[in-house]
Amino acid sequence: MKNFTILPILMLLGVAGCTSPPTQYQLDAPTSDLRLRAVVSSLEVRDVSLPQYASAADGIALQQPDGSVKADPKEVWADTPERATTLALARNLAAITGTRVAAEPWPFADLPAASVTVVVERFLAAQGTGLRLQGAYAISPVGSSLSDRGGRFDIAIPLPENAATTDIARAHGLAIERLAEEIARRISG
Repeated sequence: MKNFTILPILMLLGVAGCTSPPTQYQLDAPTSDLRLRAVVSSLEVRDVSLPQYASAADGIALQQPDGSVKADPKEVWADTPERATTLALARNLAAITGTRVAAEPWPFADLPAASVTVVVERFLAAQGTGLRLQGAYAISPVGSSLSDRGGRFDIAIPLPENAATTDIARAHGLAIERLAEEIARRISG
């Protein structure tokens, strides 16, 4: 009787061992060529707030023709989307402005001059229409006399017809680069 109980478990473990791991994609934002002089000496980038579908670990989200959002569990982000988005935004803001920029938690002894908070309402690709990055940002003084600044963003990145996951990942990176350029313009003199 014991053999009949153990056999199905062993068979299930054997099948589970045959599945291949998911393909992981980097959320790489190219470094912007834009150069602007910032009115602040340092900037903290708060953790970017993403919609659940954009931050889920169960696959890269794609909007279907019927409006539903689906993710393929065999194609996932290599890093958590919040972390990757925040770090790419901070890297681009540093490159564009030449100021000290770091993601939270602020790693330096002195306070940052300002802090930027980004709330994303939509970060989604759809076959045939492209990728949309929409939301709002707020730039607040921390250790400076900078006045509060903010704005909304609506960034569209076209996708090739029948876009592959690599195209979708590239579009995510380009959208983050454009968002960094928009925020940099708001903190430049």
